[in-house]
Amino acid sequence: MLDFIARILGPVLFFIYNTIAFQNYGLSLILFTILMKAAMLPLTLKQLKSTQKMQEMQPEINKIQQRYKNDKEKLNQELVKLYQDKGVNPMGGCLPLLLQLPILFSLYYTIRKPLTYMYGWSKEVIGNIIIKVMSVMPEVFPLNMNPFISEYESVKANPLQVAELFERNPYTEINLVGAINKIPSLIEGGEKMVNLNFLNIFNLGIRPTYDFKLISENPGLYIPALVLVLISTATTYISSRISMAKTQPSGGSSSQMNQTSNTMMLLGPVMTLFVSFQAPLGLSLYWMISNLTHIAQQLFIEKYFKSKKKEGE
Repeated sequence: MLDFIARILGPVLFFIYNTIAFQNYGLSLILFTILMKAAMLPLTLKQLKSTQKMQEMQPEINKIQQRYKNDKEKLNQELVKLYQDKGVNPMGGCLPLLLQLPILFSLYYTIRKPLTYMYGWSKEVIGNIIIKVMSVMPEVFPLNMNPFISEYESVKANPLQVAELFERNPYTEINLVGAINKIPSLIEGGEKMVNLNFLNIFNLGIRPTYDFKLISENPGLYIPALVLVLISTATTYISSRISMAKTQPSGGSSSQMNQTSNTMMLLGPVMTLFVSFQAPLGLSLYWMISNLTHIAQQLFIEKYFKSKKKEGE
């Protein structure tokens, strides 16, 4: 499923890169993120309306919880009946998140494998490029490929097997893009590939690290990456806090909804931090812009709803 979504996202990202992003990879990711957020705006509005209804129902929910606090089965039955009567789905607010997760993880594959998903190259074509690169600049591949790079000699006559062998390193295609940009004649037409550098500060193809040894050896590469990861994590927390504030029940009761909201508020940033250190830096840029767009949407829509409510009073 993720491969299927990535094969849709890749051409979209490449189209943006070649047109309105002026062949700027970082800008294309930013515009792609805003486009995805705009496409999901109807669902976001539906989520906020559902949240608003849940807030209005909270006094009734509290009464039911108090009345049937010793009878869990009856409590659940009464809550379901209340939701049905009011036409509210208590899980409605989760729908945008459930749709964003496949996009997020598919984008991980798209960023990690630009030749497969953005350029649409087959494994055989990629295998042929690997063979060419290995013959002129094998140093382009990182040291952590050494455990299996010795197997290359036994399969180098078969481009498909070469591609499958090098798939064991998730950054092979990013390394190939770097090699082709150094030696454009490696491919037919001699054109350069997508430039993964953004603002001459961020290399969106690298994997961020918290290894102080690596950071001290190349601070210009890894410190900006670490800063972007931390900003991405911080904006995830702020975005979650704003979203969860809308679902907090009034009256300060320690309801199950309250506990779930607090857990989600912490889970989001922790997941962002963990995934960011496993993926190319481009995913952190996507995450940060997605969070900032979400925060702006939430603040604008909240202001819009408040003004509409005042007009109706």
